[in-house]
Amino acid sequence: REYIRVAGDEFPREVVKSVLLKLNSSHIEYVFECLQENTTKINNIKSDLLTALYNAPLTMDSYYQNAVNHNLFGEK
Repeated sequence: REYIRVAGDEFPREVVKSVLLKLNSSHIEYVFECLQENTTKINNIKSDLLTALYNAPLTMDSYYQNAVNHNLFGEK
């Protein structure tokens, strides 16, 4: 059985493949937006991109909700 490391954890290859195949254009746009906002040096872009894509379905909604909350109710 093959495993792929994502964010320091090992996942079965089929699990990672399944998650990535379910991504849609919104997930991809979200990851690229996050990368554009990043100001820290990325040493292993391949690993970081895989992690961001793998986690996109879990983090995207919270990210945008936080942005809306900040824009509506954040510092003036």
